[in-house]
Amino acid sequence: MHAMANSRAATYKLEPMDWLQVKLKAGRIVPAMATTTAAIAGLQALELVKLARGTKKADHRNAFLNLAVPIMQASEPGDVLKVKLTEKIEATLWDRWEVDGANLPLKELLAKFEAKYEGLEVRDVLRGSTPLYFHAIMNAPGREKEREQTLNSTIVDLLDIDLEEVTKGEIEPYVDLNITCVVKAAADAKPGEQPKILEGVPLLRARLV
Repeated sequence: MHAMANSRAATYKLEPMDWLQVKLKAGRIVPAMATTTAAIAGLQALELVKLARGTKKADHRNAFLNLAVPIMQASEPGDVLKVKLTEKIEATLWDRWEVDGANLPLKELLAKFEAKYEGLEVRDVLRGSTPLYFHAIMNAPGREKEREQTLNSTIVDLLDIDLEEVTKGEIEPYVDLNITCVVKAAADAKPGEQPKILEGVPLLRARLV
């Protein structure tokens, strides 16, 4: 153990340890691995077996474990929280909405999204904290040329992505975009009424190639 610890330290350019230091550190780590870590690994393995056997959700368990007391409590997992965006569309925290955006300008990508998720209208598009399209800014007077240029550009151009790196597998063939959406204006909507930005809209995963 002393030799392997120093071999690893040399690999990561760390200071080597003497035999006593290794014994002291291992003396703290080994009991932890043999108790709590082993118990958690066993509980996870049980849940994986249930998953592989296709058991019902009611057969799975969340576990709270504290070996110092000792105590272990198990509970049935609850349903994932769903957000109702429109009468026909619901979303959860784990959802990712995918649209094939290969070689498509932004306006066609958004049109494809709105056709797939009928009733929603995209307002803003960002990648992380990088804005690609802001509805309020782009629709301001005097920004018509910039708006058209942005809408006619592809995601690859807007993010300055090298397609050669994508095709070689050096970059993932998709990007995750943060989008804000509103419900498309109804026929009886009041003139000048601002639509409400919907909460809980999932990430939009746009395929590049």
